[in-house]
Formats: sequence, C-alpha cells, structure tokens
Amino acid sequence: MKIAIGSVVKGFKLKEAIKAHLQSRGHTVIEVGCPDTAQFCKFPAVGERIARALNSGEAELAINCCGSGTGASISAGKFKGVCAVSCESEKTARLARVVNDANCLCMGEDVVTLEVACRMAEVFVEARFQDAPAVPEPVRTFWREARDELMARGTDASARELEFLKKP
Repeated sequence: MKIAIGSVVKGFKLKEAIKAHLQSRGHTVIEVGCPDTAQFCKFPAVGERIARALNSGEAELAINCCGSGTGASISAGKFKGVCAVSCESEKTARLARVVNDANCLCMGEDVVTLEVACRMAEVFVEARFQDAPAVPEPVRTFWREARDELMARGTDASARELEFLKKP
C-alpha cells in the first residue's frame, strides 16, 4: 500500500520509526516532510501536503505526526477528501478506519511511544471500512452516509512547499 507520511520537528522521531516499520512490512512510504530536525516546519504546510497526496491518488492512506496529534489532525483534516483523526491507542486507530473510514492517522510524540505508534500504524493500515459483520446494515448505511458527508467538506488541497521558521 502507498502511505504518505509527514511530521513537524516534534513528531519527527515518531515519523521515522513508523516509516521504517511500514517499509519493513512492504509498504511504499511517501515522505511529505519535514526532512529533518534542523528547522521548525509549519504544520499547516505538512497537513496540506498530506491532503494533496491523498486527493491526487499518490497515497491511499496517510500518517501525520506532531507533539500531541492535534495540530497534525487539524491541519490535514480541513481539506476535502480527508478524514484525519488523532488517536492514542490501537483500538481507536482501528475503529477510525472501521467506523469512520478515516484516511489519515495522526498521533503525538509526547503521547505515544515509538512501539505503540508502530502498532497503531499497522492496525490502521490493515483495518477496512465496515469490517464489522455483527453491526446491522442500517447502522453501516449510517456510517457510509456520515463518511460521505465528512469527506465532502473543506477546500481542495493545492501543491504547497514546506514552510520553515525563519531564523532571526
């Protein structure tokens, strides 16, 4: 599977660990930034690059990391076609895919360990929308309608360069 991955400086270690883990599992990882920890990168730029990769079809899913997962989620989730969720456990990562059809997993380096983050990424990538056979069809229809409504909101992502904090 092709997975876009991004982070800001606070989230870089998490991103690198997840990237290596997913690659070891045979996935293609598309790096959208930040390239290193030498300069602070603006999280809205990374979020838009994540959205662009998803909307263009370059990536099927995405993972965005920061300190808490909040900025990563807000910055990617404001675009049409992106359902970004900030998760802190394997269970919430799985349910985000199964119930909401989320396509962008966000997490925070200050919140989850590298090991938990890698397991969350794996569960997120492996889960499938509506893979809940015991759930009645009217509920699954509701899930599809809610997903379609969420994916239709927001603006289109455009090509965007990374933006860095200017040094004084």
